[in-house]
Amino acid sequence: MTKHLRLAAATVAGLWCFSALPAGAVTLLPHKATYRLSLDGSKPSGQLEEMNGEIRYEITGDACAGYTTLTSQQSAASTGGEPVRQSVISKAWEDGAGKSYRFTSTTEGGDDDGLELEANVERQEPPALRVVVSKPESATFTLKGDILMPTEHVKKVLAAASGGESVYQAKVYDGASDPQKVYDTLAVIGRPSTDESRIAAPARAALAGRTFYPVTISYFDEGGVDRTPAYVMSFSLYDNGVVGSLKIDYGRFALVGAMATFEALTPSGACPQ
Repeated sequence: MTKHLRLAAATVAGLWCFSALPAGAVTLLPHKATYRLSLDGSKPSGQLEEMNGEIRYEITGDACAGYTTLTSQQSAASTGGEPVRQSVISKAWEDGAGKSYRFTSTTEGGDDDGLELEANVERQEPPALRVVVSKPESATFTLKGDILMPTEHVKKVLAAASGGESVYQAKVYDGASDPQKVYDTLAVIGRPSTDESRIAAPARAALAGRTFYPVTISYFDEGGVDRTPAYVMSFSLYDNGVVGSLKIDYGRFALVGAMATFEALTPSGACPQ
């Protein structure tokens, strides 16, 4: 179960026919946000009696300097005994053009207590990612295919949404749960809206009047025979990259996240893109 929780921190932090979409036209808002997590009571959760926690997310930078993201997730899960507590902190930098990426991730508590991950990633031609891992053990390997990095994926989904597309498929890599892991993803994009009643109170000033899209992204193990998704994320995605309310469904249980705090950060203003 704690392995699944690491995926939420790695993702919040975004294949085939749509890879040429002009993601560079999307401008992301530097910001900080906190999401309070709780167990989705509408879905059976087996022996899991209670779960709560929070995700803290921060993104800074731009397409010129690259994007720096910091994701911190704390969670506590109970099956009747003492709660199992876990903390995952991930920090990443991604080139604005999606050509390079580096990340570190540290876990405390749960099955992965003491796990530290660190790697540098470079895009190569023909399409592939060269991954150089320095923690927990040194390793170098190549992941073949046209694979997107996390922020690049968010921009591609937004580009598809603004272009009127309702479906977007891509291979995605973030590495923070497993340096060798690539997911096949399927994003289903709903109709755009500017309904201000849907904006969480902390973000009303920053998001008033902005367009958002209801988005559901299913994450599948790459090339797996079983096409049941490893997990599914549903959320409102604003045209500047801000995520509103969210839900993470792991199959055996689901978490809902409500925005608790929000702070828009000042863009550098130096990047024309």
